[in-house]
Amino acid sequence: MNISKNIQWITDNSAQWKFYTNKSYRAKIQRADSQQVYNVADKPGVVYNCLEDAYEKVGNTGYVVTGIAGEMWPIGENAVKKYNVNPDNITAEAMEVDTVELDTVYAAIRIPADTRFTLEVDYGEKAILQGNRSDIEHGEGDYVLVTAKLTDGVYLPDFDDSGRIINGSIFEKLYKSLEV
Repeated sequence: MNISKNIQWITDNSAQWKFYTNKSYRAKIQRADSQQVYNVADKPGVVYNCLEDAYEKVGNTGYVVTGIAGEMWPIGENAVKKYNVNPDNITAEAMEVDTVELDTVYAAIRIPADTRFTLEVDYGEKAILQGNRSDIEHGEGDYVLVTAKLTDGVYLPDFDDSGRIINGSIFEKLYKSLEV
């Protein structure tokens, strides 16, 4: 996993990881276009994720999602299934959609709000996400989220997953505890 060294201790204590599935929520989705100006003036093909202070290139394949806090990020073709829309109906104009609750199990760990951290992700373009960054609300702290894998009947974090940061103030709107 591409966890930066300042949070490497997370992977050493799997007892702190908890397991979740996603909830349905309202978002926006649009087709990615490297020539389109999104939320970064004078920079076509770039979106700014205000929650993690990250600029990401969108490319010409995939989509751009706007989340419940106005944050934007690119997703690939495989991730569109979560957004309950036929890909043929997605255009360059953002359209509102309800996400679908999937069977995917995720592992997450909350990083206390007073701990600043970074996470390098690579969804086709590398980006450095900022966790618990100053000047925005985090609740009790942001979460590092990865997919989980079932090993011998037990869920474990999949550290081969690039992972993502979920802002602590909206985490419970997006994910629910796995009922076992």
